[in-house]
Amino acid sequence: MNRPLLIRPAYLLADAAGEVHAGWSVLVDGDRVIDVGPDARLAPRAAEVVDLPGALLMPGLVNAHQHGRGISQVLLGYPDDRLEPWIAQRRARGAPDAGALTTLAALDLLANGTTCTVHANYSYGSGDYEAEARASIEAYLQAGVRVTFCVGAMDRGELVYPGYDAQAFIAGLPREAAQHVRRAAPPAYAGDAAATIALMRRLQADYAGEWQLTLAYGPAGPQWVSDALLTALARDAAEHGLGLHLHALESPTQAELARRLYPQGAMRALAGLGALGPRTTLAHCVHADADDIAALAESGASVVHNPGSNLRLANGIAPLPELVAAGVPVAIGTDNCALSDDEDLLSELHLADLLARRGPSEAAGARARRLLTMVTSTGARAAFVEDRCGRIAPGMQADLVALRLTRIEGVYRDADTPVLEAVAQRARGADVAMTMVAGRVRWRDGVWPGIDAVAVRDAAAKTARAARSAHSAEAPAAASAVREALRGLYGLR
Repeated sequence: MNRPLLIRPAYLLADAAGEVHAGWSVLVDGDRVIDVGPDARLAPRAAEVVDLPGALLMPGLVNAHQHGRGISQVLLGYPDDRLEPWIAQRRARGAPDAGALTTLAALDLLANGTTCTVHANYSYGSGDYEAEARASIEAYLQAGVRVTFCVGAMDRGELVYPGYDAQAFIAGLPREAAQHVRRAAPPAYAGDAAATIALMRRLQADYAGEWQLTLAYGPAGPQWVSDALLTALARDAAEHGLGLHLHALESPTQAELARRLYPQGAMRALAGLGALGPRTTLAHCVHADADDIAALAESGASVVHNPGSNLRLANGIAPLPELVAAGVPVAIGTDNCALSDDEDLLSELHLADLLARRGPSEAAGARARRLLTMVTSTGARAAFVEDRCGRIAPGMQADLVALRLTRIEGVYRDADTPVLEAVAQRARGADVAMTMVAGRVRWRDGVWPGIDAVAVRDAAAKTARAARSAHSAEAPAAASAVREALRGLYGLR
């Protein structure tokens, strides 16, 4: 019988809410942690040792909101804009291979220390959403990333938000653009509630027992999902122990729309539909007001803050101090639209911290713990996997990340600056030395073991080029016309 693997760092942070220990190690057997403690006690039980001198070992990071977009939207020809016109730009391209792009995204996540991610609703409009979903799921499984995959749904607001006259909007477009928009487009997702639930059942059956995968529902957001559809999915989620992950109150336009659709308040409306509770995660919530925050706190729902995306798409700054003060669990996501246009979750965490410093002052140690909790245990809760990862403890899966301290500590770290605070304030994705998921090293020192990274990049580039030419010749001009018309419709500058 083989003895387990000992992972020996310079420092160990087993729980972001706890203390950093020097001289402690982690004992891993198969996919699980079996012991944590002083190296002298654990070493005699190990058959193999992974030495990580000059590194801090901590729970793997959880990127709690992204969409598997492995190539920057800027590089795909979609420059930053306000959210609604920005989304319309996608009409200029055909559907790429979802698997190729998701695989590239998965490798970038691993290189930046992410061991678990939430793949929020996303459709490339191929007309076969199930095939897209399966391709993305397989990409995460092959790359070795733990994923909460959200089965998307949408039944309104695809062209213009509810309450606006879609036909009048189309009639106001240039003739060629109007003709292009009027052509029947393939459905973005599986269809109505029954079809979406049926897809969920098929995925549950086909991936039963797959340890890397957690399934959840991903209704796109209140402005894109009718009350009837959201109620049906929330009911099925409750009956089958599934999570709900949706966008909410992301842009100023959505906030204004929510005031008209839900005079009782957006979060109160979601609660009334059965769609707000401990198994609900809401991305963005940039425009949540005091009553929305109170409803979130009462419900036990989690929020995922995407600070870089919110700034780049001119949505604003989320009320992080108010959410934290109310006791709302807040995680962090990159939204594949981070400030530096990468999947560096630690840098997004720093940005979130800086934007929130208008709030009450915190002791440095307390702030450091709160920040690192957002990308570990709170992230795991937002991904509905808090029983599996987010902490390093016996029985938990061995999802770990090692950070080199060379750049973090610089040429001198004063004794009054603990390691924890230096990491919380200075760590970034470039400091990741090793990423382990369920006991397997998935990235170390620039290498993804067993993965041909060059082939992955080539496949992503190939499908991006193909998507550029896959649509009709008039698609780019039509997309541009729709973008500018939306700017006028919503009064966007």
